[in-house]
Amino acid sequence: MNVLVVEDDLMERQALQKLFQLCYHDEFSVLTAFDGASALDRVRRYRFDLVILDIVLPDMSGIDVLEEIQKMAEVPKVIMATACSDYDHLREAMRGHAIDYIIKPYSIKTFQDAIDGFLQQRDKNVEMFGSQKAMQTIRQYIEENYQINVKLDDLATMVSLDKSYIERLFKKQYGISIFSFLMQTRISKAKYYLSQGMNVSETARKVGFEDPAYFGKCFKAIVGKSPGQYKK
Repeated sequence: MNVLVVEDDLMERQALQKLFQLCYHDEFSVLTAFDGASALDRVRRYRFDLVILDIVLPDMSGIDVLEEIQKMAEVPKVIMATACSDYDHLREAMRGHAIDYIIKPYSIKTFQDAIDGFLQQRDKNVEMFGSQKAMQTIRQYIEENYQINVKLDDLATMVSLDKSYIERLFKKQYGISIFSFLMQTRISKAKYYLSQGMNVSETARKVGFEDPAYFGKCFKAIVGKSPGQYKK
């Protein structure tokens, strides 16, 4: 991951670089900037996952830099760096969407607490994105394979998640259970085939029902009329 350290004091910049190396080894690639203008130039030119931003800079306030960063197309996470006397500015920074702060002089513990918090938040976002993609994969699979016997175990294996977990996630994302979505997809397809002149028994088999009577029961429960009535 790429991190930008924005700090006008050379010793402070070097201290943060060493802390990253000491605590996280090669997990981060660290670049630096000594003022607001050079920081904004780097953020516009390169992609950063994280910015460590000093509040007091020689050319502009770190708060102003933060506001400019928030306007960019790709917004990195920002942790503010501050002296103990900067709490008023710190409140402004947190309202400006900084995710945390570290107090000067830096200690290993406070530094690690802030960076670990960033990593946990990032992992949670990645996990959520992955879960959303998994649910989209399941939905697409059902839409394309509604006519076969779709099994929950097979869906869970397909996205490498527990079957009870995918049931909860699917309902949370789409507001409907996997089984109900499968049933609604089948009935929606059945309505199309019936409207094209296909008979009830053939339609039932076409959309995955072995028993035409059970198909009729499900169809009426969702549509409000029997397949024969709908066809007429």
